[in-house]
Amino acid sequence: MLALVARQIAIRAAVALFGLAFVGAGVVFALRALWLSLVLTYGPMATALIMGGGLLAVGMLVLWLALRRPRVPVPPPAPVAANPLNSVVAAFAQGYGVAQAMKSKHTP
Repeated sequence: MLALVARQIAIRAAVALFGLAFVGAGVVFALRALWLSLVLTYGPMATALIMGGGLLAVGMLVLWLALRRPRVPVPPPAPVAANPLNSVVAAFAQGYGVAQAMKSKHTP
């Protein structure tokens, strides 16, 4: 059983690595195509500056997204200390309601 799981993990890792190699090759070819299209318009120096700046901006954005701290939900506010008399009156009213309900059940 364990060998089967290890084999499945190894196969998935190999397929993922193979896919990652194709993604890397695609990125290289896309950057080469971008270079060829920009170098005709702006020249080699400006093309290097444009592509370097763009790659730097994308890399910094990815690093910022990877290293930022997750948002911590704000804890609910602490209950405000109400007037103690309010809680006494509320408890009395609740007890009075319970007593009335019990009284109506016992009287014929």
